[in-house]
Amino acid sequence: MTSATNGGRDPLRFLWRTSAPVRGAVLAGALAGVISAGVGSRVVMRIIALVDSERDGTFTDAEATVGEFTVGGTFSLLFLGTVAGVLGGLLYLGLRRWLGVPPVWRGPVYGLITLLTIGNLLFDANNPDFQIFEPVLLVIALFSLLFFVNGLLLAPLIDRIHPERSYPSSTRVTKVAAGLIAVVCVVGLAGLVDTTRTMIEDSGTCLAAVGGGNGCAVPNPEAGS
Repeated sequence: MTSATNGGRDPLRFLWRTSAPVRGAVLAGALAGVISAGVGSRVVMRIIALVDSERDGTFTDAEATVGEFTVGGTFSLLFLGTVAGVLGGLLYLGLRRWLGVPPVWRGPVYGLITLLTIGNLLFDANNPDFQIFEPVLLVIALFSLLFFVNGLLLAPLIDRIHPERSYPSSTRVTKVAAGLIAVVCVVGLAGLVDTTRTMIEDSGTCLAAVGGGNGCAVPNPEAGS
């Protein structure tokens, strides 16, 4: 009976031990995400509202009113930031051995990679919010900074909770992996530059959004005049 009981527990113990890296990545990712994407996004939005005070009271694409602080909206940002952070932590855990940089540079490099990949999905030139707030370059710069903040928080946390193992050296595999990452980043950079150019051209063309991803509700009649 004792042998059977121990045998039944062993798989659970083994699963618990082997899942330690994932659990560490989830914990570190959640913490980094809630700070960078959650709190950070709220701070960035506040800065933008202060800089472009003429848009106070404007309805945004995210169905929020500029200048209004709501508990529900804040909790939504914190929740989304936590979820994004968890995914980011798992991504970093699988990617860090291929970054090809010293540990001290992993955070900034990871932040750059996520900016040029995930950031391209978030910086949508068709989002009227980027057509409402000015200067749009400041908006892009502030939100871009959050990717680096996340990397600077996430990398040391995960590396401390679960230090990277020593892997058999394989120069060819390492070079191929680093090359693929570099190619993805170059393509992402080209896409981000093109998106930024479009955003600059469309800057100030909208006064208020419909909300819910439905475009601009009030075009700016003075735009382009």
